[in-house]
Amino acid sequence: MARFRWKEKVRWGVVEGKQIYALSGDLYTNPKRGRALCALSEARLLAPLEGTNKVVGIAVNYGDRAGRDGPGLFMKPPGTNIAHLDRIVYPRICTRVVHEAEMGIVIGKKARKVSPKKGLDYVLGYTCVNDVSAVDMTTSDVGAGTSMRVKYFDTFCPIGPVIATGLDGDNLRLQCRVNGKTEVDASTSQMLWNVGELVAWVSEVMTLNPGDVLSSACPGYGDIKVGDTVEVEVEGIGVLRNKVVGDR
Repeated sequence: MARFRWKEKVRWGVVEGKQIYALSGDLYTNPKRGRALCALSEARLLAPLEGTNKVVGIAVNYGDRAGRDGPGLFMKPPGTNIAHLDRIVYPRICTRVVHEAEMGIVIGKKARKVSPKKGLDYVLGYTCVNDVSAVDMTTSDVGAGTSMRVKYFDTFCPIGPVIATGLDGDNLRLQCRVNGKTEVDASTSQMLWNVGELVAWVSEVMTLNPGDVLSSACPGYGDIKVGDTVEVEVEGIGVLRNKVVGDR
C-alpha cells in the first residue's frame, strides 16, 4: 500500500508491479485492491503515514542486551519525515552524519498495554526507514540541557516507499547501500526484541494509533556526505532511495 499524489490529490492506493490501484475499504481494517488508477511513474510517492501519526525510534535492538529488559525509545518529529526520492539535508552545523537502515513496523489498530504474545495482532505491515543521525551531537549535547538534536534535524527520517503486508517481520533481510556499495547486510532475525515484544514495550509507555510507525533499530551504520545516494532495502518491501544535499 502507498500514499501518493496524483492529479494534485493525495490518496492511498495499492501498488502492484508498475501500476497503482484504488484502495477499497478502510486502510487499517480491510484494505483491498480496487480499480486501476494510474501507472506508478505517473504518481509521486509520499511518506506512508499521515501528519497526525508518530514515528517512535527504537534504540539498540541489535548486539548485546547488556542486562537490559528492553530497548531505548526516542521520537522522530514530523519535520524529519520525508519520502522516497526526497532529499536528506546535511545540516550546516554538523560534522558527522550517519545512515541507520531500519525496518519500520506500521501499527494497524489502537494499542495500549498489549502483551508480547498479542503484539503482532496490532501490526498492519512494514516499511523501510532511514534513521539519519548527527552523531557529533552525542558529545556536544551531553550534560545539563541534554537534548536529542542528533535525531531531530529536518529530513532525518526518510520512510517508505510503501507499506507491505503479509511479511514475517522477524525474518527479513535488511540492507543499506551508499552510492551502490553495500555497507550493511543483516536480518531482522538478529533483533534482540522481536516485533511483538517491541509493540508491547512501546504500548506500555504510550498509546499507539493506526498508522504510527516503530522504527526497529539498525544493525549497523556508516557515514554519509553531501552528494551521496543512500538506499535502504528491506526484503519484500522495496528500496527507499534518498540523495544527500548541502544545507542552504
